[in-house]
Amino acid sequence: MPGILRRFIFTFNIIAAILLAGAYISVYVDPRESWIFALLGLAYPFLLLLNIFFALFWFFQFNIRGFFSFVVILLGWSFFRDTFQFNFSSKEEKPEFSICSYNAGLFGYFQAKWRSAETINALEKHKSDVVCIQEFLNLGEDGETTLDTIRKACDYPFVVFEKLKDGRKRGAYGMAILSKYPLKDPELVHFDGITGNMCLSVQVHKDTQIFKVYSVHLQSLRFSKADYKFISEFSSTKTDKFSSSKGILTRMKSAYMKRAEQVEKIREHIVQSEYPVFLTGDFNDPPVSFSYRKLGHGLKDAFIGNGNGMGKTYIGLMPNFRIDYIFSPSEMQAISFNSERLGSDHSMIRAGFKVNSK
Repeated sequence: MPGILRRFIFTFNIIAAILLAGAYISVYVDPRESWIFALLGLAYPFLLLLNIFFALFWFFQFNIRGFFSFVVILLGWSFFRDTFQFNFSSKEEKPEFSICSYNAGLFGYFQAKWRSAETINALEKHKSDVVCIQEFLNLGEDGETTLDTIRKACDYPFVVFEKLKDGRKRGAYGMAILSKYPLKDPELVHFDGITGNMCLSVQVHKDTQIFKVYSVHLQSLRFSKADYKFISEFSSTKTDKFSSSKGILTRMKSAYMKRAEQVEKIREHIVQSEYPVFLTGDFNDPPVSFSYRKLGHGLKDAFIGNGNGMGKTYIGLMPNFRIDYIFSPSEMQAISFNSERLGSDHSMIRAGFKVNSK
């Protein structure tokens, strides 16, 4: 291979390695200070694959340049572990405590089919101790609402529902936590400004144990249909491409900054808890992100404990992302983790735990 071509390829190799290192840095940089790093964190899987390609390319060329990307990849081993898991244990144990989290997407309110029945079927099948549902749309009259139907059908005697003031939708829109154990002292973590996002915490009293369970729904990107069409087709004129790209980046910047504010408020609330904390919900951010690292500090990601693959939970156009999580106290060990695709654009995730004997 001509020397000039090698130098040309290695130049792109260096750029790819620098961008991958920037993705690592994104977990430490508050998007309110520099939101560009958040974009690199979002692109982590693609940047990782690109660097793997360069490493293999140079090794097959028997060229020492292959160590460049290889070293950068190794430096980010913890991020690789957060994103990819390979747990193949077939041992089945009965959990001491189980929890489910699901962004229901308003049960398909804006789609052709109302999908609360499939949620009921999934909850009846798996019988988690606590269920946290984000984007809950509660329709009907007192005693015959969506929440009443789910609670009775799935045998959850204890329920907390908090709604947001949102005049655009029929019924009450908000967040629900259902439990087989008593729920006490529900609290909302208040976000600034008008928002469709929220965080709800509640104490779960299981026999002599008390847990604090948080259900969160952080700021989304709020892409319009036109944005998704642009991303999927990317075949318009140069002028349209520029204006559409600018609009998308503007929305992403706004979402990252709002999300950072919400994360800060939730984290302040968590550190004040006198009880062990379970943190669940839709972060709208992948594992290589400021939100994930900040909120998960001191807690254990159940997917890392017992998940497999990339654990993708978002089923929309952006294909590869795990953005829904269940975190547990450090003394708890995840002995099961699974996800199920229903009618929402998010998968329902479930985890079972036992007290870590180590």
